[in-house]
Amino acid sequence: MSYLLHVVLTFVGDKCHVPLASQLEYYGLMRKILIVPLLLLSACASPRETCMQDAVKDLRIVQALIADTQATIDRGYAIQTETRTVIYTNFCVGTGIGNDGRFSFCNYPQPVTTKKPVAVDLDQERRKLRSLKAKETELKRESLLQQQRCELEFPEAS
Repeated sequence: MSYLLHVVLTFVGDKCHVPLASQLEYYGLMRKILIVPLLLLSACASPRETCMQDAVKDLRIVQALIADTQATIDRGYAIQTETRTVIYTNFCVGTGIGNDGRFSFCNYPQPVTTKKPVAVDLDQERRKLRSLKAKETELKRESLLQQQRCELEFPEAS
C-alpha cells in the first residue's frame, strides 16, 4: 500500500521527484504498455499502404524543407530552436532513505526550448530554395514510379 500511495503522490505532484529504482521499473512497464497499441496500429497498415507511404516519404521531407525555406525568405530571418536542460527543485514525498513518506526536496531536469531570430543570407536561401524545388521535381517522378510499382506488386483487393 505504501508503494501505491507513493506512486500516486509522486505523479499527482507533477514531476516532483527523482526516479527511484522502483519508479524506473514502473516507467519501463508504462513504456511497454504504451508501445503495444502503437505496434498494433502500425500493423494495421496494409503492405500496399506501407509501400505507398515509403514511396512519398522523401518527397514529403523535401516539401517540408521548401515550406520552411520559403517562410524564412518571406520573414527575412530564420528561427533557431535551442533546447537546454534546467534543473528544478520541488517537494517530494517518500524519496528519502527507507521511503518513509516524509517530505523532502528533490531536483529534476526539465528540457526548455527557446526560439530566437537569426540573420541569414537571403540570396543563399533563395539558391537553396531553387535547389530544393529541382529536387522536388525529381522526387515527384521517382515517387510516381514507386507508387506504380506498389500498385503492381500489391493490387487493390476489390
